[in-house]
Amino acid sequence: MKLANFKEKRFRYGTFSTAMMLLAVLLFVFVNLLAGEFNRTWDLTEEELFTLTQQSRTFLDNELHQDVTITMVVPTGTEEPMLVALLAEYANAHPRITTQLRDPMVSPAFVQGFASGMEGGVVPNHSIIVQSGTQYRVITPDLLITAQHNQWGQVVGIQSINFERQITTAIHAVTQGEVATVYKVLGSGESPLAPSFVSFLETENFIVRSVDAIEILRDGIPADADILLLSTPQWDWPTEKADRILAFLENEGRAFIAADPMYGTRLPNFDRVLAAYGIRISDYVIMESDPRQHLMLPMFVIPQLFPDEHITLPLAIDGRMMQLLRFPAAIEPTGMQRASTFIEPLMITSVHAFGRVNMELESPLFHEGDDIDGGPFLMAARITDSVFTYRNINTHIVVVGSGDIWDAAPREIVGDNNFAFVASSLRWLTGQGPGLFIPTRTPPGFAPLMLTQFDANIIAGFSMGVLPLVTLAFGVFVWFRRRHS
Repeated sequence: MKLANFKEKRFRYGTFSTAMMLLAVLLFVFVNLLAGEFNRTWDLTEEELFTLTQQSRTFLDNELHQDVTITMVVPTGTEEPMLVALLAEYANAHPRITTQLRDPMVSPAFVQGFASGMEGGVVPNHSIIVQSGTQYRVITPDLLITAQHNQWGQVVGIQSINFERQITTAIHAVTQGEVATVYKVLGSGESPLAPSFVSFLETENFIVRSVDAIEILRDGIPADADILLLSTPQWDWPTEKADRILAFLENEGRAFIAADPMYGTRLPNFDRVLAAYGIRISDYVIMESDPRQHLMLPMFVIPQLFPDEHITLPLAIDGRMMQLLRFPAAIEPTGMQRASTFIEPLMITSVHAFGRVNMELESPLFHEGDDIDGGPFLMAARITDSVFTYRNINTHIVVVGSGDIWDAAPREIVGDNNFAFVASSLRWLTGQGPGLFIPTRTPPGFAPLMLTQFDANIIAGFSMGVLPLVTLAFGVFVWFRRRHS
């Protein structure tokens, strides 16, 4: 029998192939060991549904200094994979966070311990319990997902996924202690706050209440009021009501004012409160003629956010933050403010905007008749007034020239962006620092299509101009080739 020759090509190639196979097996085992050690996954969804935002990570890194337990109440086998993956993200994001799943059939006593104040005295399945020490918050399933409804009230889809926003703000609530109380002032024809806006503020850890004119005249401004929410009344405030609001502001008060255009009918007592801080509300509606700065109609204005480190910059999430002000008014300096009063812009129009006095004019796009020139117009501002008597007295006000900044209707178009601006303003008013705004996520295919007039013009021009011309040119080319073939 002939012995193998180690120098033959066959032997060398066989040895090389065997070595490569062994190397491949070793590499495969090594990669799997690393994967098991570091548990790395990649979120390839456009909205990053399985990943914590930088806002949550920054808050946890800088503000979380005590232990937090996040519990998902769910029957075994019915866990939502997306929520399970997000809880794992929280556990990996900070060593003080512990996550767990509890089956209410297996641990009924544990779950029932958080049922106080719940409807029916029961914690619903698929709820999230966030606990730190003796403080806890129960996030029910209806808060985790916002459903879309048709005109008959039937659920037709998912508008947004609120997992991260609800959990992070709950962590904030149970670890940060005392929260601010805001009062909506009513009693002179002012509309009450929309339930969706109240729910948003409560999620953002504000206590929301209301006070009417009779209570103010009888008892004054509530002692626990940190901020007043003021809007343009349908009829003027009584003199004593205006006096008490002014006294509140002059004693280190805080207020957020959402004002509508006056339409030529002034409200002397309401005006007097604003004039004390150097501003008045215009009696005309701002019309934005720059097609990139309005939606469909020029009175549906998309404001330019003025870069302000306290209020607007924390809202610039990936450059996607867009507010919508419908029929906005301009905020006009009176020129008679005190030297101690400083007015800082927050929202402005483009230079092409103008003010419309007569809303009955037929042309909404073009400057006509008594229209007011002067763009850019100021549509939102923050005001600081510092007076020194025997101590420093600092008054803070945010004013927006739109009474529906906290209305539910614009939410259908821009989501929670308007609400987020108000919440960020309230945090500055109370000295809490930049807002903790966590964006909701939109499931793939459910995001609303928001087009400015400029975008609509581009699409219309392409579909009615460029595309037909290209089709015609291609047809002529084919015809010419066939004719001469």
